Amino acid sequence: MTSLGAKILATGVAAGLAVALSAPALAQTDLRALRERDEILQQRDIARRDALAAQRERSAAQSRYDTQLTLRSLDETARPPAQPSLRPALSPAPPRGPTAEDMAADIARMDRLTDQALAAGNARLRAIKPAS
Repeated sequence: MTSLGAKILATGVAAGLAVALSAPALAQTDLRALRERDEILQQRDIARRDALAAQRERSAAQSRYDTQLTLRSLDETARPPAQPSLRPALSPAPPRGPTAEDMAADIARMDRLTDQALAAGNARLRAIKPAS
């Protein structure tokens, strides 16, 4: 072999060794990057699941609250009186306060007083300002 051939052969062997030795390093780097990416994706997925679980818990708590309110109102309407009454129902009490006739008389009185006050005011205005 000539010295040129030996140099080419040495260069080829050196390049092959460099590729052979650097391939595992590149593969390890790629595996590390993949592992880190998978960890990030897994953490993101865990956070999403936690958020969905919290939302489901809030929704369930709201549903329980609404159900309790509904059941409470149904229970209050369905509950019989605490002490049954053996007396007959009393007749309705007579209405208190003024009757319709009394109210009509009061309205007529207010109308008369309003008319009198208006007439008195008009008389004062005529006394101040002479008719033209």
